Amino acid sequence: AVSAPIRGYPAPRPLAAMAKGEMGPRALYWASQATMCVSILVFFFECFAYNMIFLRRILPAVGKAHLVSVFRVLFNSVWILGLWSYHQAHWCDAGEVPERWYAFVRYMGESLPIAPARPEWQPASATLCKKCQAPRPERAHHCMLCGKCVLRMDHHCPWINNCVGLHNHKFFLLLGIYTWLASLVALGTSLPELVRLAGIAVGFESIDDLQGNSNSVRMWDVWAFLIYGLFAVLIALLLTSLLSTHVPLACRNMTTIEDFYENMPNPYEHGGRIGNLAQVFGEPGVDWIFPVQPCRPTSDGILYPPPKHLRADAFGKGSSRDFDALRLDEGSDFGVANRWALLHEEGADTESAWRIRYRVRSPDQMKSLHEDATNPLSGHFWACGRGDDRKRLYSNSVAQARAAARYA
Repeated sequence: AVSAPIRGYPAPRPLAAMAKGEMGPRALYWASQATMCVSILVFFFECFAYNMIFLRRILPAVGKAHLVSVFRVLFNSVWILGLWSYHQAHWCDAGEVPERWYAFVRYMGESLPIAPARPEWQPASATLCKKCQAPRPERAHHCMLCGKCVLRMDHHCPWINNCVGLHNHKFFLLLGIYTWLASLVALGTSLPELVRLAGIAVGFESIDDLQGNSNSVRMWDVWAFLIYGLFAVLIALLLTSLLSTHVPLACRNMTTIEDFYENMPNPYEHGGRIGNLAQVFGEPGVDWIFPVQPCRPTSDGILYPPPKHLRADAFGKGSSRDFDALRLDEGSDFGVANRWALLHEEGADTESAWRIRYRVRSPDQMKSLHEDATNPLSGHFWACGRGDDRKRLYSNSVAQARAAARYA
């Protein structure tokens, strides 16, 4: 379901609407659908060929029936984890910007600074999406195919026909890892038989040597199993390339979009692989190896835990509080709340952290901005698309901002 649009802004288009849209998005939509269908067919063909042809016919025919049970458990355990990961990666909401964020933006009004979106690091800044024409949190980006902004978006993956974002980035990585392992297991356990059947296919050996019992191998088995081997090699090579890109990025707490940013060092770097992977997989635990939502997530997609080695003032400063008393590190009470309780609680505590993070202006600052004739405040809001009465997010925004700041 698509969230209701912010007042004065056009509603984002759902994915299905792309099928009836302009030629570019429509072609990409159907290409993504076709790619997903191919990936599913290959996924199940590999399982069928390994279990019904290799384990049921070929291994007994070559006198290795004692290995069938071991190979079946080894391959299918990894394959099932891969299928589970695929299901989660495809069906899980990648991270649509929640309505609660838009309510926060409406309530803060003009006291919430909104910066124009640029292809660079913009920590602790709400930016204006050029497509949705609505403010979005840091690290969120717009997906043209899904027609919406996605929290900590990595990319739109045609193989799963879904965006890869905050809520399914873990599933995407597990899908790649388990499918890669399944391909290696399939090739490693069947390589001698693949070589032998290739020799039969080109005429170097006779298929008669594999016949003469109830599990005799037929020629169509040979060709089907060789196609299986070809797919397994191609999948292994493809996923080796994919994982060699995405795993190192996850180990640095970066997305493929952010990999091109050069205006500053990565402000979300946590100084180690485990700390960075925790931003995708949640706090270390057994749930890392299963395609389930993290038991102890580190972020809600709007507020990110700051690295210990960075100064607190690099991650936002509350205008009406002494920020030094609320340093965003794990050693402070506020840091603990930010890292644990704020991710699960509803109410003022979370929004107070948002106000600090996104530098919501105090009533005194708002008064100073409005009284200073030389300050281009109206120009700033025109640049962000908020100066037109028809596209204003709120009514009486200054009064709302002052009321909200009383809780900051």
